[in-house]
Amino acid sequence: MDNQILQSGSEAVGQLVEWLSNPIAAEGAALYVGIAVVLGVGGTRLWDWYSEDDDEEVAFSDLLDEETLKDGKAERQLLDDIAESHKTITAPAAIEWDTRAARVGEQWTTTLYITEYPDYPNDGYLSDLFELTDIQFDLTAHLTPKNQERARNELQEIADDLQVDADLEQSVRSTYLQERANEAAATYKAVENGARVFDQGLYVTVRADEKDDLRDAVQTVTSALRDDPANLTPKTAICRQDLALQSAAPIGKNVFGRTSIALGGAVGAMLSSPHNATILEEGGVEFGIHKDTQSPVVIDPFARENGYAMFTVGDTGSGKSFSSKQNFIRSIEQSKDRIGIILEPLNNWAGVAEALGAKRITVGGTLGLNPLEIRETPEHVQRAMGEDASPFNEKLDDAMSFLTNFFALRGISLGDRRTTLELGLKRAYKRQGITDDIATHSNPSPTIRDMLDVFEDMIDDPEAFIVRSDEETEKITEDATWLLDQLRPFEGGGRHANLGQASDFDIHDEKVIYLDLAQQEGSVDSSTALTMQLLISLVYERAKISDTEVVFYIDEARYIMQDAASLAFLETVFRHHRHHDLSIRLVTQTVDEFFEHAESEAILDQCAVKQFHRLDGMDEAWAAEFGLNYAQMRFVQDAVPGNEDAGFAEALIGVDGEWRGIQVTAMPNEKRVIDFDPATQELASLPGAGDTIESERAAFHTAPTHRAPNK
Repeated sequence: MDNQILQSGSEAVGQLVEWLSNPIAAEGAALYVGIAVVLGVGGTRLWDWYSEDDDEEVAFSDLLDEETLKDGKAERQLLDDIAESHKTITAPAAIEWDTRAARVGEQWTTTLYITEYPDYPNDGYLSDLFELTDIQFDLTAHLTPKNQERARNELQEIADDLQVDADLEQSVRSTYLQERANEAAATYKAVENGARVFDQGLYVTVRADEKDDLRDAVQTVTSALRDDPANLTPKTAICRQDLALQSAAPIGKNVFGRTSIALGGAVGAMLSSPHNATILEEGGVEFGIHKDTQSPVVIDPFARENGYAMFTVGDTGSGKSFSSKQNFIRSIEQSKDRIGIILEPLNNWAGVAEALGAKRITVGGTLGLNPLEIRETPEHVQRAMGEDASPFNEKLDDAMSFLTNFFALRGISLGDRRTTLELGLKRAYKRQGITDDIATHSNPSPTIRDMLDVFEDMIDDPEAFIVRSDEETEKITEDATWLLDQLRPFEGGGRHANLGQASDFDIHDEKVIYLDLAQQEGSVDSSTALTMQLLISLVYERAKISDTEVVFYIDEARYIMQDAASLAFLETVFRHHRHHDLSIRLVTQTVDEFFEHAESEAILDQCAVKQFHRLDGMDEAWAAEFGLNYAQMRFVQDAVPGNEDAGFAEALIGVDGEWRGIQVTAMPNEKRVIDFDPATQELASLPGAGDTIESERAAFHTAPTHRAPNK
């Protein structure tokens, strides 16, 4: 039995030895695998036992306080949100493909590709496309430099083939083929002379919120590409919108594969297109930068053929005041041949005025301001006037407008006393020797107190003022007595005593003038429009005798635009402002006042430059009045208001009927001047302040140099 067991064991051992010595066999391989598994498991357990740490494991989170864990969860959520935002920006969650369009996220898109290009394109040939402010589109150009030798050989073959075809053709088409051959030969010669050669692929993706709007937008873009100066041949990528959209992506490759040969000059002509979409006028100032091309928008209001006036409209906090102050600073610093004048009732420009060292004229105190003042019209202006023009009658209308407004603001109707008032006004001028003869307009102007003297004479000797019948005597006496009583505030010691005497200042002697209406605590009473009208009249009279350009900013213009009695005079000023190198720039919060009266609409027509900041009240009705399309209207409604975080304010600016979206930004030193508060800051805090500040301010206020009239 024992022998049998030993024999069996020997046979088993022998079998194991045989398997171990033959690992290639299936049994040997299995045995080796089993041994490896046993050794692995045993080794792992041995290592775990050896490296076992008797210390108790503690979770890291148990070592942190609850607030730290809460902050960590919030940070993790924030990072997850940022990651999701990045994914959304990089690519939409889903795309719906159509034959000619695709729904990408919330928008519909159609991608066009260019099949044919002009041989010699004009510089900026895509500028009309970039001026489409009412269309959303992306333009992508793929430019790949070609091997110069290979490109030259390819162009030579093309030119040779066209020439052969032209020589063989015996029909009228031969002329066309010969022209093409000549153009190809010229291109080949240009490459021979060193012109660089590129493979060029051009794609335009048009976007819209609705499919019907997309169809109209594609037609508009197609027309802009086909017409002069582009002269391209665009086509829709039918059934290949996926490839075209990938090719139009900012970082995508040209997987669509459509390319054409372009020389370096053609590439330069294309790259200049975005810059041609902006405005760069010599002698102008930068109003902002183009929102799409980031190119400066430089405009010279004095270069407009239909007038130099402009207006700026925007909600409170939209950035309109900031941009107006910036434009004022740039305008008067741009040329020594300019006078800058500020008129506003709420003391919002005091900082800018103080920073620029403006002559501050406080209106409402003892400073004399004469509403009847008239100045002699310069000879160069006389030559530009029509034969039937009468500066004297114009001044009479101006003065009557002021007086009528004075009565209207007090709720008093002149009625038939108007004729007596007009008579007293004319007699006051006559007594100073002032008539329709322009040469007499240099005589001292009458004042309202001189008119009171005339009314007094009417009471004492009414017969001297009778026109035809003695029956007029009683009416003249009664009217003169009534007018004397009503005009009492212009006498010495009256509320408007300073308006009844001669003017005490001359804007020609100053570079910058700040007409401060001195309203207490920023309030505006019923006489504001009257005073603003008078100041505008005085500025207008000064501009008439000056041969320098005048930049005249009127902030809170709604107070005078809403007053019907002032509008007739204001319309006259706007109709003639360009003859006197006067650029009136209105700043207001609403557009309603431009359409309340026929005169205000006429004033609007005289504004060649229009600037809209964010304006919630810009609806379809107002947009139609100003000639804005839907996209431009939405831009005004959604424009970014001025704030520190954004660093800019958006605005829509129109010049000669063309609209462009801009971003208004300021240089650091400009911002310090605009934000200067004289109540809490010292002049020494301004840029350039120090030992030289007084000399710099004196240089800034050097009398404007005179120039030859060009009107």
